[in-house]
Amino acid sequence: MNADRTFSQTGNTINKILFVDDYWIDTLENLHRTLHQPKKYSNYPVLAGSYPWENNMVQTRRGPQWIDEERIWKIWYNAAGKLGPKGSGGVEEYNFGMAICLATSRDLINWEKPFTRTISYYGSKENNIVLNGLISGPIYDRNEPVADRRYKAMLNQYKNGVMSWHPIFSSDGVHWSNPVEEGVKASDETQLLYDEISKEYRFYCKGFLPGKIREKLIDGRPIQPNNHRCVYLSTSKDFIKWTIPELVFHADELDQKIGAKRNVSAKADSNRLYPTAQYDNPNQYYTDIYSMAVFNYEGIYIGMPCMFDQTGSLRNNSAGLLYPELATSRDGYKWNRAGNRDIFLSLGSKEDFDGGNILMAAHPIIKDEQVWFYYLGQPETHDGGISRLSRVNGGIGLSKLRLDGFISIDAGNKPGLLTTKVIDFTGDNIWLNLDAAGGEVLVELLDAKNFKPLKGFSFEKCIPVSSDAVATKVQWQNQRGLQSIKGKKIVFRIKMSNAKLYSIQVK
Repeated sequence: MNADRTFSQTGNTINKILFVDDYWIDTLENLHRTLHQPKKYSNYPVLAGSYPWENNMVQTRRGPQWIDEERIWKIWYNAAGKLGPKGSGGVEEYNFGMAICLATSRDLINWEKPFTRTISYYGSKENNIVLNGLISGPIYDRNEPVADRRYKAMLNQYKNGVMSWHPIFSSDGVHWSNPVEEGVKASDETQLLYDEISKEYRFYCKGFLPGKIREKLIDGRPIQPNNHRCVYLSTSKDFIKWTIPELVFHADELDQKIGAKRNVSAKADSNRLYPTAQYDNPNQYYTDIYSMAVFNYEGIYIGMPCMFDQTGSLRNNSAGLLYPELATSRDGYKWNRAGNRDIFLSLGSKEDFDGGNILMAAHPIIKDEQVWFYYLGQPETHDGGISRLSRVNGGIGLSKLRLDGFISIDAGNKPGLLTTKVIDFTGDNIWLNLDAAGGEVLVELLDAKNFKPLKGFSFEKCIPVSSDAVATKVQWQNQRGLQSIKGKKIVFRIKMSNAKLYSIQVK
């Protein structure tokens, strides 16, 4: 099942309560939040370069997609190998120095690279290259009635010093149309999705900060003038006509303090990669947003902003390290930082394929009661390659998170209380995703009119929950079901001790 699915969340009716923000929380007493990192599947990538056309780079910005009619998973990834001048050698029509390749899998772990025989590389079409250049996407649109537009992507073009992205289409994900003339002006880092909430296509793209915001963050320091990356959003109903991008996410003053502390910590750690001394200048420590992977999850937007902690100037750029954090939104425009701005997935050691940079791929997969995240890992910092390993310059890694396990509400020995806002109760059962194996969780339901427990649904009547499971049903003594409260406005009150609560589901 693909995590692109969403659930209805209209007014005060809910299917799931997550704790990534305060949207459903009224009060927390003697409780605290904890950000949980996905666990890396391996110290090695699940997809790396194995052919000449990809021996310099393999990366992606979007996770795998399930192709219904073929009953197989597919992923499209960026690759670069030995390149000749444009028009002679390499991929003859190379655009932006990259090719788009295709890989397939039955289990999301072991990947094959079928030769599509579409694009010539050094005179041979015996390869898995499907497109020249850099794209955002593609999106496999299973509901598209026009077969030739079943696959959608945005193709990068660079003309007269201006970078832009243009819609392209395909019936099979291999053979692509010419780009639409009208495009979206944006920089090189982008994320494309069909938004199930707003029922439109969304294009999150890199841009640069306006002057007033930029000057406030610089605070008079000698920061490179082009190093003020941030995230803009363009939308489309038909994938042809796109809105002018508008600024939706950028770094702030607190990010500058956090980034500087991370730089100091990384430099002091002998097991970490860090830019060489010539690219380390504390007066140029500066953090901006390199990109942000965005996806729909349980009716909300989750973003994984890639924080670029710069360590100093590098040619017309900056050296530094790339880390993912977590952010959430209810509309995709106004964002809240989550998890106390802690790192969502840590860099590996200096010997690992992901020791220098990590950029998360959007659209994780829900599988085996986990959320599977794919990501780009690189064994070099953002400084021109101080640590190129012999096993290929990075690759696509995999990490796994407990279902709904982004952020938990935690209690220690002293019991804590969580009280929700008023909810229109429409379900048949209440399920908790929790780890209370060493503790206890009790639930009572309050009447929203007087905030007193509904008859039969008090703490005293609740059967204690002491399990570790993603879906444990809440039950009360002498209650066969919840039909008696269906349609009522209620409030959840939860008492916890020595437990972690990840989500509440009503269904």
